[in-house]
Amino acid sequence: MERLILWDVDGTLLSTDGIAAEAMRTAMRQVVGPAAPMARTAYAGKTDWQIIRESFPSLPPDAISERLHEFVAVYLELLEAQRAALVARSRVFPGVVAALEALEPAGYQAPLTGNIAAVAQLKLECVGLTPFLDLAAGAYGDDHYHRPELVPIAAARAAARYGRSFHGRQIVVVGDTPHDIACGKLNDARTVAVATGPYSLAELLAHQPDAALPDLTDAEAVVAAVLGAA
Repeated sequence: MERLILWDVDGTLLSTDGIAAEAMRTAMRQVVGPAAPMARTAYAGKTDWQIIRESFPSLPPDAISERLHEFVAVYLELLEAQRAALVARSRVFPGVVAALEALEPAGYQAPLTGNIAAVAQLKLECVGLTPFLDLAAGAYGDDHYHRPELVPIAAARAAARYGRSFHGRQIVVVGDTPHDIACGKLNDARTVAVATGPYSLAELLAHQPDAALPDLTDAEAVVAAVLGAA
């Protein structure tokens, strides 16, 4: 059975050493302006669209949706201006490349990330991971603010690209937060949690993923976790 393996980006595959988060805060403030109060919110596991909504609770969701494209443009411009810093300071987590290579025979691999699409592409380009993932089959934080809605979006894009459908356990969601686990479970997908982000292995296990790993350094264990092998 060929799988559609959907990878979270930040905290699972790579880190930008805080560059992207700072650029995001700057972009939000530039677009919204100085008057609206900006709340502090955790970013891990959330879509960029959701983060903006939570950061400005005084603004109507419709108003934020209407300005999303403006935010995307400012955010991407800020990151592009720091491309050299992203290349220098971003890092791929240990074992990622070997894990992606080991899973190539298992099916198709694409991002499922809270990042807006252009930012996800930039981050992956800066660390050399784009050859391993089909970005056109992924789903992103500017597709929908609610992360569980991204799974059917990715499945539809993959079906259009590969000429076959993906449902239920044919889909695997890999991520480093409880949001990733919930996202997969709500779509009846297989869920694999990786403790390379802000949550410990014990914290992730409390959310009952189908499999959990401390990191991606053991390619054989990654394949077993993704495929459901004993």
